[in-house]
Amino acid sequence: MTETPKTAGEIVFEKYLNFQQIPFEFEKKHPGKSKRPDYTIEWEDRPIVFDVKDFDPPSKLLKGFGAFDPYPPIREKINQGRDKFKQFKEYCCGLVLFNVGHPLVFIDSPTTMLGSMCGDSGFTFPFNTETGIGDASQTRQAFLGRGKMIRPNWTKPQNTTLSAIITVDIIKPFLMQMEDLIAEDRTRDWETELRGKIPRFDPNLQVPRVIVWHNAVARISFPANLFCGDYDTHYGIMAVEQGVTYEGIALPDRLKLSESHARLGRRLKKASRSQ
Repeated sequence: MTETPKTAGEIVFEKYLNFQQIPFEFEKKHPGKSKRPDYTIEWEDRPIVFDVKDFDPPSKLLKGFGAFDPYPPIREKINQGRDKFKQFKEYCCGLVLFNVGHPLVFIDSPTTMLGSMCGDSGFTFPFNTETGIGDASQTRQAFLGRGKMIRPNWTKPQNTTLSAIITVDIIKPFLMQMEDLIAEDRTRDWETELRGKIPRFDPNLQVPRVIVWHNAVARISFPANLFCGDYDTHYGIMAVEQGVTYEGIALPDRLKLSESHARLGRRLKKASRSQ
């Protein structure tokens, strides 16, 4: 029997799991289930299942200018994941997303991802209908509607099986830091300085990382202590007020970044010795 080639997203997700030394099983059969999730891992004595979805490049070259809605492509994947996990309501379920090369899909954007889950991202402020005057000083960020998990006008959440959405990606951490520093001060030779401070500095080194978008209304919460690598990020939303409770960053704080790079350098050095 010929095996189906793995998708780009599956390949990158496996790279991440191997990089974090997390054992996994591919397309494991679960008792009483007709569907097989792409990946199963054991974490703290319980199984966690994952399904990987890719965003392929557009079939036609995109031209011209105009407004576009960033939410529908991601909400479509959420619907697909919801269907895949219908038989796994007693499991912790994660939908893994990978962008193969679609220019209008932003799965690393908190506004887009949290908006896809909880409602279009926008702003609200008090408005007096009698005077027609609004109080802009009380403007606050809010989720306005069309969310796939919960909406402000819903009395009950609609997607409690999906514990989290996980963005998987490949980044160049050394290059990202150097570009960030150059943008602030172009007069210094940052590459030379960083090479002197960070073991095995390599601006072309690629590292797999994930961003975890927690579903605040999930029946089973995604473990906060899973996927906590140096370059990983977790985001969460309060279920009641729908405000951002924890907002990570794409890379660690700059003061901690050298420590993260140093650990990475030591890991690479250890790996090269074992080969």
